[in-house]
Amino acid sequence: MRTPHGSTAPRLSVVVPSRGPAARLRATLACLTGSGPGTPSFEVVVVDDNDGGGQLSAAAGEMGELIPLRVVRGPLRGRAAARNAGAAAALAPRLVFLDDDVLVGPGFLAAHAGAADPGAFTHGRLRELPTAARFLATVDGAPPPEVRRARADLEPASPATPERRPPHRRLVANALERAVEAMAGGSLPDVAPWLGFIGANTALDRAVWERTGGFDEEFGRTWGCEDLEFGFRLHAAGLRRTLAPGALGVHLSHARPGRWEQHHRNLTHFSTTHPHPSVRALEALLGPEGTPEAYVRAVQAEEAAPARDAAR
Repeated sequence: MRTPHGSTAPRLSVVVPSRGPAARLRATLACLTGSGPGTPSFEVVVVDDNDGGGQLSAAAGEMGELIPLRVVRGPLRGRAAARNAGAAAALAPRLVFLDDDVLVGPGFLAAHAGAADPGAFTHGRLRELPTAARFLATVDGAPPPEVRRARADLEPASPATPERRPPHRRLVANALERAVEAMAGGSLPDVAPWLGFIGANTALDRAVWERTGGFDEEFGRTWGCEDLEFGFRLHAAGLRRTLAPGALGVHLSHARPGRWEQHHRNLTHFSTTHPHPSVRALEALLGPEGTPEAYVRAVQAEEAAPARDAAR
């Protein structure tokens, strides 16, 4: 594949949809400027999905001096449409979807490249940073090396001792992340082998994105589930889920007004479109009190229900 100007295209396109203030995006891009040895050639495609456009120009212009970066105008129809717009503009054969509030380390892109498989989509680990507001205040206006050092301080030297971290540096795995890792690792039954396409940190071949129709834009601007629904269709099309443990992303956790109401609406759309037991049971995982164990039990109950009904 070659660019319109005839130069060789990058191996990876990092698609970053962005809407809202640019502070989180600036931190995300600053982390990408520190990609370490072994990083394949890459580009960053920022999709500016803000009303009016142009809000991200300062951050993009600053970081564009350090990494190959382009900004494309978003369609203003929600995250599914924004990700599709970024993928359509991408030049590389492999797409990495990264949210604009996820901090990565120097080995992030190399880990995704190493896990690339045309027959699979790749899930990169995610951890929540509950003290994200404090982090952003600390790095506000800081040069990229300082942002990267601050991000490095968040990652424990040993995954076995996260509790020894100072409280403001502790990272948390949410229920969805714990479920994906437990099912992929075998500590829980893999009742949803499609689960794991999480748009904040995931990758697949661009040809697969094209062949499967991309993200479902019917989810609109309501938050949630558009990435998981794509993963369901990818698995139905024959793709496997793989994990890239070295591609850790730290999510800058933030409040989202109406989060659960929006999520419930999109979850209803998802389960209506795909009335599979593992989809119908998702409230047990993604709801406010959800856990991986409750989800597995709920899926198993959904699967057993037809047999119980037939026996009556």
